[in-house]
Amino acid sequence: MSESPSIPETTFEVNVSKDTFKFNCGHFVAYKGFRERLHGHNYKLAIRLLGSRRIGQDGYVLDFGDLKAVTKKVCKNLNEYFICPMYSDVITIREDEEEKNVYMTCEDGSKFAFPKADCVMLPIVHSTVEEIAMYCWGQILLDLDAQYLVKRGIHTMAVTCSEAIGQEAVFRMRIPDTNEKDEILKLCDVRTYIMQGEMSTRSQG
Repeated sequence: MSESPSIPETTFEVNVSKDTFKFNCGHFVAYKGFRERLHGHNYKLAIRLLGSRRIGQDGYVLDFGDLKAVTKKVCKNLNEYFICPMYSDVITIREDEEEKNVYMTCEDGSKFAFPKADCVMLPIVHSTVEEIAMYCWGQILLDLDAQYLVKRGIHTMAVTCSEAIGQEAVFRMRIPDTNEKDEILKLCDVRTYIMQGEMSTRSQG
């Protein structure tokens, strides 16, 4: 029986970035001693899947159609909302008794009121592009089926989120071999990635 020919050291990967991978949101970043003015961005996503030395019997790392459908769904669920960071440590967030309005009181005393239907309540601390990228990573993975990806030899997914031309953040992490929602959400709980203690100040001059 002849031996299989050796495969050179190489890997496959796919990258997908489409004009339809976009969402428009209002937001402001706030942390201790600082708050941005309320403004908005036209966000865009790009997805990268890192595979192994082999591809599937269908010739794909993953069918682009599967990846596009899931990513467009995630973008649609964020489009034209105000991003409300539910885990903020400097913004007090409450709803009225009828759960129709959201009230936000910031550390600096600023107050905002929004119709709840106009808000997307995200499990993040700051509405930065870094944390939004991490949130999208989890949502995309939940819909793609992590165990299916692992079986296809895909070991890592990277999500790039841009808020303007030349301004983007990337969140990259190994794909877990589980489809348990709680386990996946635990992996991308932004609170576990934020440094604790006083923020270092940049030296001047």
